[in-house]
Amino acid sequence: MFFSVAAAGTREEYLARGKLADAGAGAVYAYFAEDGTALYVGEAGRPIKRRMHDKTSPHKSTAWWDSWTSVRFMQITDRTDRLTLELLLILALRPTFNSKPGPRDFAKMFEDEI
Repeated sequence: MFFSVAAAGTREEYLARGKLADAGAGAVYAYFAEDGTALYVGEAGRPIKRRMHDKTSPHKSTAWWDSWTSVRFMQITDRTDRLTLELLLILALRPTFNSKPGPRDFAKMFEDEI
């Protein structure tokens, strides 16, 4: 569902002023390499472009920043909904550079419970 409703943008659109169409009220986003590999999934309660300048974790200083060619994002104002979707996308897409909570194989999730 994320891919059918999420807005898509190229790196050029992202970096151009006013071209991303991010309402700035909160979003879940995913950055992708040219081959379609998910590099990073995140959420923000403000415009997603501001994340690249965060003092605690600036995207533009990360190892993956120069590798992405497209971004997809879904406007979601509710923080619980954003965090839930972020986690589900991390589990589904297995982005290369996410550290929270880390890629997880659904099949192994309940192995110890059976």
